[in-house]
Amino acid sequence: MKFFTTLSLATAASAATLEHRQAPSKQIGSFSASCIPHSAFCNYQFTVKPDPSLPPSHCNGTYIGSGTLPAVGDGKCADNAAYTWGIVSTQDGGYRFGVWYPLNSRSNITYCHQITPDEIEVVDGGSVQTAHYIGPTEFDATVDACF
Repeated sequence: MKFFTTLSLATAASAATLEHRQAPSKQIGSFSASCIPHSAFCNYQFTVKPDPSLPPSHCNGTYIGSGTLPAVGDGKCADNAAYTWGIVSTQDGGYRFGVWYPLNSRSNITYCHQITPDEIEVVDGGSVQTAHYIGPTEFDATVDACF
């Protein structure tokens, strides 16, 4: 009987720890995404606030986009190697942005944010068009937005 009580308490403690580690959202700050006019490159830059008591992690990257914001599958964060990020276009002309980190050796926790088509501006520069994100620079990426 003592064994089962101990096991139950250990399971409850473990679940509480897991629940804490799986926060429902992450704060994204200073988000920008834009293509460089008359260039084949586009830049992404943002911060991830892991916890109110910790400093934000800085993430960025420059990728070939030829005027449209390119998909990224394995973006990195310079000061926090645990985070990986990505962005893909959606059928409606928007994008799905995601940040993930390992929960354990077999699974990740992923947080997503939907970028709507009206948050992307395409500027006509004569011979080229360049895309820019014009939505809010601060937002929450949530587990629920990934589904």
